[in-house]
Amino acid sequence: MTICPEERCTGCGACQSACPADCITLALNRAGDRVAVIDESRCTRCGKCSRICPVLHPPVLHESRTALAAYAVEAQVRQSSASGGAAAVLARQVVESGGCAYGAAFTAPTTVKLVRVDAPAQLSRLQGSKYVHAATGSAYRKVQSDLKAGRQVLFTGTPCQVAGLYAYLGSDPPGLTTCDLVCHGVPEADTLNTYLQTELNPAAIARLTFRDGDGWVMKAYDRDGGVLRRMDLKNSLYYNGFMEGYLYRSGCYTCPYATEKRVADLTLGDFWGIGEETPYPNAAAELKKGLSLILVHTDKGQALLNACAPALVTTVRTPAEAVKKNHQLRHPTPDSPAARRFHNLYGKKGAAYAIAHCNEKKRRTLRLRRAIRHCPPLLALCRKIPKLRDKL
Repeated sequence: MTICPEERCTGCGACQSACPADCITLALNRAGDRVAVIDESRCTRCGKCSRICPVLHPPVLHESRTALAAYAVEAQVRQSSASGGAAAVLARQVVESGGCAYGAAFTAPTTVKLVRVDAPAQLSRLQGSKYVHAATGSAYRKVQSDLKAGRQVLFTGTPCQVAGLYAYLGSDPPGLTTCDLVCHGVPEADTLNTYLQTELNPAAIARLTFRDGDGWVMKAYDRDGGVLRRMDLKNSLYYNGFMEGYLYRSGCYTCPYATEKRVADLTLGDFWGIGEETPYPNAAAELKKGLSLILVHTDKGQALLNACAPALVTTVRTPAEAVKKNHQLRHPTPDSPAARRFHNLYGKKGAAYAIAHCNEKKRRTLRLRRAIRHCPPLLALCRKIPKLRDKL
């Protein structure tokens, strides 16, 4: 018994949260995706899950009114954020005004979930990129409780999670403001954890980061703050699979939300390509320090931005400029042979084998690169060859 086609299920969890019989779970299928599964022995056939499923009943999407380049006035906020710190400023404004913010956070060293934050001291949990699917858990129910209590709520998530929230609530309450992220797609948490188990001892990991001041790199830290492993595009199958888009959930390749029209009040991302056609002061340097893209879609989104004005440096740009280099504002990440092999191998031989063998060319290249890096004389020789230097 299914709610929507498995290959289109986003794992948003709206049906699970809404089920009055608590008979729906999100379970791994043969392709390695967590999808809604109904325990038919407990199902009352009320039909609520089908009525609210955002796949079966797509939400209203909004045109972009304004595009802004933005960064936090406070240097520390900008430095510790994934892009320019706009998300952190928005969350702080709501929380310091007595509301609460929801977003992705680590609840264990390698586990990411949507959490509720209602104190300024907790806001740092929401900062930083998490390149993995975040379980919604009880977040939708908590949002509903906060709204009923009259609290202002900011909900930040992937577009499918925002769509799931609206589907669960059945309306767009005045006390709710939403932000969706410019999302390329996400691997399942099970894929990440399987990869980490093959690479190092997960019990030794105290903290995991996916992107920091060093750029595009995933780092595992021990309890003393030392780096256990540095995993990047050139030495990590997981990071390579994320960056090149072949380890995502199956539905990410046909995502209906990867479009200029958006489901949330605001859209947040990196402002790639800024300054290439219309000048922007020190564009390359500002991007390196972190520069947020903010797309405004509704009055509620604009109102929250207005309240944040003292804490944000903003410059009006055009939606066309924002869309040009943010491809996921035009179309989903394209499906690929490597992505299809990953999901096919997952069902036949499991996650570890699928990660290692879905892209044999990358696997051979990464193994060769690792061998060279572990042989100092050979590494020194290769670094003298211009064509090889940048590939190591």
